[in-house]
Amino acid sequence: MEAESNDQIYERNNKIYNSVRGWIFTTNHKQVGLLYILTSLVFFIGGGVLALLMRVQLAIPRYDLVHYGLFSGRFLDALQYNQLVTIHGFPMLIWFLGPLGFGLGIYLVPLALGSRDMIFPRINALGYWLYLFSGILLWIGFFLPGGNLDTGWTVYQPLSSFKFTPYLGADTAAAAVVVRSLGTIIASTEVIATVFKARARGFRLMNMPLFVWAVLWVSMISWYVFPEIGAMFFTLVVSNVLGLSGFISTYGGALMWENLFWYFGHPEVYLLLLPGTGAMFDYLSNLGHRAPYLKKWMIAAMGAISVDSVMVFLHHTFMTGIVFAWLMATSVFTETISIPTGMLIVGLIATLLGAKHKFQTPILFALAASTSFMIGGITGVTQSSLAIDTIVHGDYYVVAHFHYFMVGVAVMGLMGNLYYYFPKFTGKMYSETWGRIHWAIAYIGVNVLYFPMFFLYDLPRRVYTYPAGYGYTIFSEISTAGAFIFGLSFLIMFANFAYSMKKHAPLTDQNPYKATAGFVWFTSNPPKYYNFDYEPYVGGEDHRDLLLDKNNPIKPPKVELSTRPLLIGVGVVLAFIGAAVTLMGYKPYAFGPAYAYLGYGIIAFAAAIFLWGTIGWMYDDFKLRSPNVPPMYKKEPVMKGFNNTRLGMLMFLAGNMIWMATFYGMVEWLKLQSASPYVDGNDPTTWFFPTMATVYIVISIVAIGIAALLAWGSTYGAIRKERNKSANYMTAGVVLAVISLITSLLSLIVINAHPALSYGGATANNPIASMYWLISLMDLLFSIGVIAVMINYVVHLKRGKKILWGRTATRADVVMWFVAFVFLTGIFTTIAFVV
Repeated sequence: MEAESNDQIYERNNKIYNSVRGWIFTTNHKQVGLLYILTSLVFFIGGGVLALLMRVQLAIPRYDLVHYGLFSGRFLDALQYNQLVTIHGFPMLIWFLGPLGFGLGIYLVPLALGSRDMIFPRINALGYWLYLFSGILLWIGFFLPGGNLDTGWTVYQPLSSFKFTPYLGADTAAAAVVVRSLGTIIASTEVIATVFKARARGFRLMNMPLFVWAVLWVSMISWYVFPEIGAMFFTLVVSNVLGLSGFISTYGGALMWENLFWYFGHPEVYLLLLPGTGAMFDYLSNLGHRAPYLKKWMIAAMGAISVDSVMVFLHHTFMTGIVFAWLMATSVFTETISIPTGMLIVGLIATLLGAKHKFQTPILFALAASTSFMIGGITGVTQSSLAIDTIVHGDYYVVAHFHYFMVGVAVMGLMGNLYYYFPKFTGKMYSETWGRIHWAIAYIGVNVLYFPMFFLYDLPRRVYTYPAGYGYTIFSEISTAGAFIFGLSFLIMFANFAYSMKKHAPLTDQNPYKATAGFVWFTSNPPKYYNFDYEPYVGGEDHRDLLLDKNNPIKPPKVELSTRPLLIGVGVVLAFIGAAVTLMGYKPYAFGPAYAYLGYGIIAFAAAIFLWGTIGWMYDDFKLRSPNVPPMYKKEPVMKGFNNTRLGMLMFLAGNMIWMATFYGMVEWLKLQSASPYVDGNDPTTWFFPTMATVYIVISIVAIGIAALLAWGSTYGAIRKERNKSANYMTAGVVLAVISLITSLLSLIVINAHPALSYGGATANNPIASMYWLISLMDLLFSIGVIAVMINYVVHLKRGKKILWGRTATRADVVMWFVAFVFLTGIFTTIAFVV
């Protein structure tokens, strides 16, 4: 039989790649990136429609729309308006802007680095499905009894507790944030690991375009703050569903929530800002055919912003009565962050002025974003002043400042990036005329929409109406007109893209801009499913020339598909939906027992799908059927030395430790706010464990500690290719892990008998007891996961004929780190609650 040629192999696999099945089960970074981009634009439309409804509500005070004959009754009441405010803010920030930047990064980072794919293709796809289904979970709240979350996107306590927000939609929205956080941690891990482990031969970090640098900085800070916000909202969901009291205000829960939220929330603002800024540097320099102005300093400025963004969160608590020294320190840090942001503005302007431009659509968007950057930056510096912030805190001046950054800079910058890379995505060029029309209308709309809000500095935000006769109406009417102008501009953009894809001829020039952005423009438009036809590398005398090795053609590989990420994502979202339906059968909803039975059925079905995906994932690993495409075009194995999977797993586990550290921080905060958080009354007792519970916990910690040592021995045996020794150590570790699990359960049973710590009793009004149960349950879940992985490892070694370096050693690494994590968790849990 005659062997297939490379062209035949490519055509056969390309049909699979572009099929419906290929898109649904894809693990390819380009398709995953485009799915992120397209889905984020859908959420953008949804959030934008809610914004337009809000602006219609605020156009005329006190429902005067009725008198104009536009509506027969009220347009929006207070509850409906608050739900719109919340579900507008969440999608725009967490489901649109962030994913749009990450989607562009997931698509472009491997191309820029000269890589075949992201390091973990299946995990990359899983991150997308968690993102998509978390967004669906957020919007489902509108169809549940009582409607959706209505607290504002900050979800402040105690307003968001079940006592004041008794809506299922509030719980599903909080659960959506938890799932979204997991997806962001995955995407961040992908980007960081790929940047450090999958660059082309000779490709240095300083060769990377500034957009890749921006996405890298964003990923590192996201990986640091998203576990924290995930832990917060997980606590909120569990507290509301199980009747716990982790955030009751008498124990300082309201201020604790505000501190924790803004520890995430303020860095999040810069996470959304940096991708658009990095993108502007790239397309300004590429279209102007000159290097970015002071590139190294721009990289340093992005890093300084990323670090400082975590240090300024306390300026959101200026009005809460915190210690004055903290107020002054935070004010200084807030003013300090204006230095690196000012450097970026100067860099953008210098990059623009030093080149000859034809003012294509991306350049115009960069100009618009630069002016918004200055307006947003100047008004932000004013709010670092304690005196000025006291005046404008919580009003529309803050809304204007915030949206000039988020919309005027982040959105406009990324829109320019969408236009710039449209030929790369589609192989066709957009209409320049309609792109410029879009820019003109959008730029007018942004300023008409937000600038008048600076004059509403005494109108409280998040109010559904306001009194007439105070001068608010004219500015509100202008802002509403600007909102519709801005919305119209995006209809033009979508029409431009759709028409160009359908009617324009394919590009004949592989590099229509004659640009350099790493290796991005070294591929066809759109790129082939395996990216490059020849191996990319960096050479030349100064080690800066980006080249393709024509002596090293790439043979078209197999298209890697996997059903597992989709199944796991479906299982996760169905589990939360099932939990919501189940609660509808109980008080205070009590719609009937049929809802409870239906909910339990959905949860069981979700568990079956989730197990189908996870067990299938492990089976694919066992049979070496998993998409394990080496990200670099080299013959040596990916799993070598400190391999890619180890790097990614260590980062992911460190994120989990931040998750748990948030719980411990909550405990210590609550203990500081209360004279006696453990028992009723004012008894200062701190040793609250009954004797047998203490014994069980000590046995559990010792057992899991020894298991961690055995896991280390098993890893050492795997590295030395001693199969039996590695398996025996792990078998002993399984036994000890089971002992640890049993004794942990026994400690909970004994503790439940203690009046100050019992579930359902003390947990209803004792936040420390609530947090103890929450952390203990998390420990148990991790223990079960550890045992499952360890058993899988033992079976693999006992049945396998040889040790595969990388695959086996990495599995042992995972076990060792998970066991060590549970061991440390047990120790810190005891310290947090006893000492």
